[in-house]
Amino acid sequence: MKLLKKVRIINWHYFYNVTFEVDQVNFLTGQNAAGKSTLIDAMQVVLLGDTSGRTFNKAANEKSGRTLKGYLKGEIGDDGLGSYKYLRTGRFSSYIVLEWFDDTENKSFCTGCVFDVYDDGSEEHHFFVINDAIFENTEIYLVIETIGNLTTKSYTLFFRLYTVNAVAS
Repeated sequence: MKLLKKVRIINWHYFYNVTFEVDQVNFLTGQNAAGKSTLIDAMQVVLLGDTSGRTFNKAANEKSGRTLKGYLKGEIGDDGLGSYKYLRTGRFSSYIVLEWFDDTENKSFCTGCVFDVYDDGSEEHHFFVINDAIFENTEIYLVIETIGNLTTKSYTLFFRLYTVNAVAS
């Protein structure tokens, strides 16, 4: 069985760099705007391979205006002039990483998605699998961006990139 053990989120909505520990039974509680739906939405991106946003914040009963761009840039409201204010601007990367434990193989592995956001507001993303546990050192996530660095650094991990094209229905 594969058990979810941790969720690592970097630059996703209000989360700057957070690791959540997960157990077999979990209760997700908190005040309004504490980040419960934000965490669920991040996990859904990786689990469903869907970046369209059509499943974001389903608890809001279709009234949610959450978007991938809003999550990536950290939307904090409108500026009163028909535009939005964001926590992050310019070029940056965001990561969602799920750490799993395979009790048959007795080892950890990660699935995730990296988003590169550019100065012009465009983004590209890649899904990946790493045959190792979550790295607490943020440097490894910078390495994911440039696969060439994997050969120049002494990381002993197996790394695969995937491109998933979600089609909106």
